[in-house]
Amino acid sequence: MSGRPPADVDYTHVLAGPLPEAGTRALAGIPLVLLGYLVVSQLLVSVGSWVAWLARGRPGSFGSFSPQVVGYQLPEGVLIVDLALASAIPVAMAAMYWMHHMAPGWLVSVRPGMRWGLLAAFLVIGFVVLNGVYLAGRMGTQWQFAPPEHAWLWIVLVVLTSPLQAAGEEFLFRGYLQQAVGAVSRRTWVAVLVSALVFALMHGTQNLPLFADRLGFGLVAGYMVVLTGGLEASIAVHAANNVSTFCYAIMAGTVAQTRTVSQSSWSGAAVNVFSYALAGALAVLVTRVAKARTRTPQTPV
Repeated sequence: MSGRPPADVDYTHVLAGPLPEAGTRALAGIPLVLLGYLVVSQLLVSVGSWVAWLARGRPGSFGSFSPQVVGYQLPEGVLIVDLALASAIPVAMAAMYWMHHMAPGWLVSVRPGMRWGLLAAFLVIGFVVLNGVYLAGRMGTQWQFAPPEHAWLWIVLVVLTSPLQAAGEEFLFRGYLQQAVGAVSRRTWVAVLVSALVFALMHGTQNLPLFADRLGFGLVAGYMVVLTGGLEASIAVHAANNVSTFCYAIMAGTVAQTRTVSQSSWSGAAVNVFSYALAGALAVLVTRVAKARTRTPQTPV
């Protein structure tokens, strides 16, 4: 393993080596990684759905059963879909190793590797801020309580697998895609913007406010990565958002609707982006207080 990032650069320039080959490899890697992720994740969903269908005694046709899994109408759908989306982690790491000849740790942070203490602190920030803003906005409104059968199983699966799904998306979009675009464009803002746009667009059918919500998260998460020097903050806030959202949905009996949501309001989007930005600002503050590295080392590691 001989690949090294340039010295004293931010996260988006980790793959931006001095030779033109660096940009060429990144340009080729972007479609390969996205396609590889789509193929692997869809294969895992199909295999997982087939196993679940067999385990349930083949109820009806597989063609009618599979959409129930993907749409979170069954608890095993949470496990299958989340683990399939988490496959982006090994796909992105494989690209770092085989295409760029760099240790996968450089995909995680400029340290390199996972900074577990920071991740724990960012998780606390994410859960406190996002839930605090959400609960403050619901003051005075009536709660819907209609949990499904075996709600405890739904919650356990969400708590265990949603963080992996969030990490998978962060490794793909704020990780490899952001670094690859940075290697091609040599501009931090371009890398953050492109990764945020692709992230929002790949969520499928959505109205304009929901697209703005997801784009806003992508932009905030992208700059969180740049200003904290790694994926820990974006993974933590993304995980806190997904776990909280689906736990509330389980208790309200709206898991399937939450999974397939395609509509939002401008007020809802604005509140969400505000909560993301607030969590991000606190994450940056913690990074500075901890004096954590936010740029690659000035000497080879």
